[in-house]
Amino acid sequence: MLEDAVSEAFRKKGFIVFTRQNHCDVLAVKPDMTLAYLVECKDYALSRKQQILAVRELNRNYTHALELLIKQRLFPEKIVKVLVARGFAYQARGILQYTPETFIAHISS
Repeated sequence: MLEDAVSEAFRKKGFIVFTRQNHCDVLAVKPDMTLAYLVECKDYALSRKQQILAVRELNRNYTHALELLIKQRLFPEKIVKVLVARGFAYQARGILQYTPETFIAHISS
């Protein structure tokens, strides 16, 4: 699954990774708590409606993750929201968007 490939790429870079927990597809946190990635994975191209729903889901998951991460002193501006899909209908504000191959290459670099 796409979530597993993304999780493995983060693990290889030394991140602490949570997969399919607390409503999140992937939550990857640097061990020093300076940065976290909240990733919503869709292994298909998104229509406008599907993307709107995925963005809502990502924002809802961000709220859940934020509660946990603030307790660990990781501030909201250090949490990066990422939507990974095969294609996008539009550019969502405040969310990084990558294809699976591009995102895994980004993590691995």
